[in-house]
Amino acid sequence: MTATFWVIAALALAFTAVRVLGAERGTPLVQLVSYTPYAAAGALAVGAIALTLGAVAPALACLACGLLLAALVVPRLIPARAPADGVRLRVMSANLLYGTGATSSLTEQVKVDDIDVLALQELTAEGLAALDEAGIDALLPHRVVAPQPGGRGSALFSRHPIGAPTIRILEPMHLAQTSATVHVPGAGAVLIESVHPYPPHPLRTGVWSANLAEQHLPDPSGPPRILLGDFNATLDHAPLRRLVRAGYRDAAAARGRGLSATWPYKTETLPFWTPPVTLDHVLADRRVGVREFGTRRTPGSDHRAVVAELILPAR
Repeated sequence: MTATFWVIAALALAFTAVRVLGAERGTPLVQLVSYTPYAAAGALAVGAIALTLGAVAPALACLACGLLLAALVVPRLIPARAPADGVRLRVMSANLLYGTGATSSLTEQVKVDDIDVLALQELTAEGLAALDEAGIDALLPHRVVAPQPGGRGSALFSRHPIGAPTIRILEPMHLAQTSATVHVPGAGAVLIESVHPYPPHPLRTGVWSANLAEQHLPDPSGPPRILLGDFNATLDHAPLRRLVRAGYRDAAAARGRGLSATWPYKTETLPFWTPPVTLDHVLADRRVGVREFGTRRTPGSDHRAVVAELILPAR
């Protein structure tokens, strides 16, 4: 039994080293790091069991790993002080699973949540037609859209006028990312982009990390910037943490909801059961406050939508 606990302790030590050092490279390390919260809980549980059974040394190793991993994860559950003053902007992001999540239910949710800006990923031409038929234009009349087959499409819809609409293509998988300058009354210009880097598929993790590295960074001398979408990464992945360190705050973590799982929601799309993780994010320039954050059911999609109420500095 002690030998078994030592094997588990060795695995926990290796996992902890990879996560702490940001050393995930290639398959399966990139995929495994997604499950850091589960690893923290598992290491603590195994450590407690081993200690009860008298395997003291491996128990202490597991407990140390579990506590260190927990120290990295728990801050996402502690809400920061909510901003009191500023201009409200409510945003939503939804991955549509090849357009199948583009339903009247999504349009109704936009109405219920009083959304100002909607970012969509995996938008197809059929999905765009379905949203138009459901009346999305009456709610959010300004748009920049790039419907594409498969999972390559993107869109940004806005209640407020937009300028400089842009469609950016992430290579080599030709993924579209739509963006625009949104002119918010009382706050001025805000740069908003619908984000969707390539997922970390086996043997393609280099594309994933390169696409994340291409995401725009905030510019303190320019308008505030907001990235929202399916990042295909959790806050335990080094490329996403680098974005946060560059000047963003994760809206979910700011409200103590940093472990709100967004994928997989529709598990029948997968060949096997997968523990849910947090892949969809709202990253806001640190000049932007976060008052609320939540997830929403998206019928037809394998992702939950994310909704945030942001507070922009008044002009």
